[in-house]
Amino acid sequence: MVMLVLFMGVVAGCSISDKASDLRGIKGVDGDRLIHINTRNFAIHLFMTKPIWGDATLNATVQAFADEAKKEGASKVRIVQSEESVMWYFPPILGFIFTPVYANVAGDALLP
Repeated sequence: MVMLVLFMGVVAGCSISDKASDLRGIKGVDGDRLIHINTRNFAIHLFMTKPIWGDATLNATVQAFADEAKKEGASKVRIVQSEESVMWYFPPILGFIFTPVYANVAGDALLP
């Protein structure tokens, strides 16, 4: 339990993106070249809703995803999955006040 608290304290405020660009020549549904991007945000929110250390709201994570897609030169994106986890139960009692939050957005950056 202590390790998870330390881990969340270290990564809070982080945005991490992974990219898969080698799709072995496979094109998107519309014939577009694409890169798959997975973006994760970690944060500590006050009372489960107000970001105080980082911002792991779905809106902020989608913006980080779009920024990564723009860096790759994408003209359009297709989001295939999004998730926001509010871990109010961890750590016990303090989790209601200082809540670890994790958000994930995965999708395809469609290249021109």
